[in-house]
Amino acid sequence: MYVKGWGVNPSDLHPVNFDRFVEHQNVMVMMHEMTGYRRIRCIDQAGFGIEAFRMVIPDDWTCYGGITWVNDMHMPVYINFAVASPDGLIAFEGFPILKFTWSSKPMAVMNQQLWQSQSTKVAAPMQPDEVLLKYIIAPFRQKMQPYRIVLRGPVHPDDPMVADAFTPRTEANVRFGKVRIAYEIAENPIEEEFYAGVLYEQVPVIGGNFILWQMQTGSIRAPEGHLEENLPLFRTMKASLRPNEIWVRQLTDLMIGLYQQQIANIQKIGVFSRKYSQMQDRLREQRIRSWEESNRQFEADRAVNNTQIDRESPSERFSREAILGLERRWDPYEEKEIDVESGHVDVWINALGDRILSDSYNYNPDEHLMGNWKRMETL
Repeated sequence: MYVKGWGVNPSDLHPVNFDRFVEHQNVMVMMHEMTGYRRIRCIDQAGFGIEAFRMVIPDDWTCYGGITWVNDMHMPVYINFAVASPDGLIAFEGFPILKFTWSSKPMAVMNQQLWQSQSTKVAAPMQPDEVLLKYIIAPFRQKMQPYRIVLRGPVHPDDPMVADAFTPRTEANVRFGKVRIAYEIAENPIEEEFYAGVLYEQVPVIGGNFILWQMQTGSIRAPEGHLEENLPLFRTMKASLRPNEIWVRQLTDLMIGLYQQQIANIQKIGVFSRKYSQMQDRLREQRIRSWEESNRQFEADRAVNNTQIDRESPSERFSREAILGLERRWDPYEEKEIDVESGHVDVWINALGDRILSDSYNYNPDEHLMGNWKRMETL
């Protein structure tokens, strides 16, 4: 997705925020009518083909980044955008929504790690400023090293830079934080402030707790010493962000459909596994019944003849074939049955009792060796 199209502020992706934008309509109309500002639209060209979001920015500012569709059931769109001043020193940026899972059960954590993706991580809950440093600042500002941490800490829920995130909310399950760093762009000292809202949800399960938490993030930057004076501009641009309700609903429906499809696939695998197991159980029972019947017949024949029958019992044959790895063949010289190593196509023997094991149907030792070799037939 491009700009017209760049992307969208992750803090405004939540569907419950639609009504919150009503109070900002006057702001958008006012900015649209002011000279020096323009409205930009984000068209989801690679996805649903409709407008995803819109925003009002200064007329000479440029848009970068956008939405990338990824193979992730939990969040199929990877969002990262920025709008910046002509010199690139002042900017407003939105980062991908990140989702996390955790459990108090170690085995559950190991299973969750198999499902990690670009937007879904396995990690124990952290404070917002800690998450910012590890998952946003470290990877996205790696090229700005060495940067310096100026401040970090909590943010009041009513701060305009986070006020719309996770609405409605309770103080118990949402926390806000920020981190300000300093670095240079083309030898210009820059300060950038990152904001995060983190939503925590705990689901009780047998023997422990399953924890789901996600983070919405954005940042603002300006030349050192000028960040505060540009706050009104940043807050107004954030307030002008408006998602397309139809696009968000389509995305939500897609995510629900992907989840249901995954559950259905798991259930299909479970049904197949149960049927396969039942089939193996039936075959195993048939083999056991056949073996027991053979044993009973053997004992009955021996009782009727009141003598020792000169053949092996089913249990002896099982021991010979399955445990010892032997098979019974006919010795044409001794004219009796003997046991030889199993698993070969042919076994040849001469008058001296020497044997050759062959894995070829076309091999005949008489063509190469002396000794009058004869094939030992399988019994």
